[in-house]
Amino acid sequence: MILRNKSFLLLMVGELVGGVGLWLSIIGNLQFMKHLLSSDFLKSLILMTGLLASVIFLPLIGKWIDSTNKKTVLLTANVVRCSSPLFMFPALMYDSIPWMIAALVLMQISSAAYFPSVRTTIPLLIEKDQLLSANTIHMNVTTISRIAGTAIAGVMVAQLDLMTIYVSSFIVYVVLFGMNCLIRIPKHSEDPVVKTSSQKEKMRFSEVFTLIKAERAVLVGLVAAGMLNIFFGGFNLLILSFSKVQQSDAIMGLVYTVEGVSILIAGFLVKRVIGKTNLVWVSSLLLFVFAISQFFMTFAGSAISVLTGFAIFGSAIAFFFPMVTTVFQRQIPNQMQGRFFSFKEMVDRVLMQVSLLATGACLDLFGTSWYMYIVMSLTIVVGLFTTYQSKKYKLDVRQNEPNAARKVAEGSATVAG
Repeated sequence: MILRNKSFLLLMVGELVGGVGLWLSIIGNLQFMKHLLSSDFLKSLILMTGLLASVIFLPLIGKWIDSTNKKTVLLTANVVRCSSPLFMFPALMYDSIPWMIAALVLMQISSAAYFPSVRTTIPLLIEKDQLLSANTIHMNVTTISRIAGTAIAGVMVAQLDLMTIYVSSFIVYVVLFGMNCLIRIPKHSEDPVVKTSSQKEKMRFSEVFTLIKAERAVLVGLVAAGMLNIFFGGFNLLILSFSKVQQSDAIMGLVYTVEGVSILIAGFLVKRVIGKTNLVWVSSLLLFVFAISQFFMTFAGSAISVLTGFAIFGSAIAFFFPMVTTVFQRQIPNQMQGRFFSFKEMVDRVLMQVSLLATGACLDLFGTSWYMYIVMSLTIVVGLFTTYQSKKYKLDVRQNEPNAARKVAEGSATVAG
């Protein structure tokens, strides 16, 4: 039973606590820049410095995760994360943007190490046939942490000074570090740790590309997830655009609420509905559900239509990401998951930044409704591609059945090494 697994529960509670601390830091940084910079463009450039630094370090982080005990990675990432708020103290004292940039870089690098290591740790704590349920719980926890984190941070920014907010953030990260210290990874399931220098030299980040090429199910999952990350990149700008079209600030809060609640409600149904179905096939079909939700969003002037679209979107998200993550965890050998999830994190961050710029440009050029038509069309095209790939190569990955393709992937990775 997953909920009786103390280490898994500690990992999930840590995700919840860490999410609150992360949003305290993010909203605190935005409030700090608000008083010093008038240019939104400069603010976006500063925020991008942290993301850029994390992208540069992610290949090294991936190899480090694969060659190191996962608990060590979690603890080290949290030590770096604890140091991030400390850099904001001199930033506040001297109104210093460089000190804030240093804090931002540390926060993003620690996140770049922490999130992939969580995804590689879950398969070590949970039986293979329980991965879909575990990933669904993880999805729900991250959703709750986002909702709670933004709410708590919003209240604190309005009531307290920034120094108190960063002290609170530091305390939250220390609590997270303590929780991670209590996690116990069973010895029989711990992934092999590279010990010799010759083995470390053979471990290359490029092996990820060989594995993706050999394992079509992983490629299909990456393409499908990439399409959604393109949409997510401009998510906040899009919601702001709906607010302007409808001349209502209330729609912004309603959209976030409807999306979050629909994710949580649908999350309880994932395992019952999915059962023993083909995860690759169903995740491909879900792209057409996303296209339907985006069609409702084309009626930008109707609050009911927009909220219906986000309700459908949130429900589909609750099914999609746990399924795709389960495919990755089942098809990628344990000794390569660190590099793979670091690669995915790198792709996600780049896609979301490019999407942010593209969304802003498209909304200015075409307007909200036509932008949604464009996104809907892209989603349908990607859905047709992933469905075709699934049928052509007879891709079949299920939550509680061994997959022979995994052994092929392991062999290909070994040859590449």
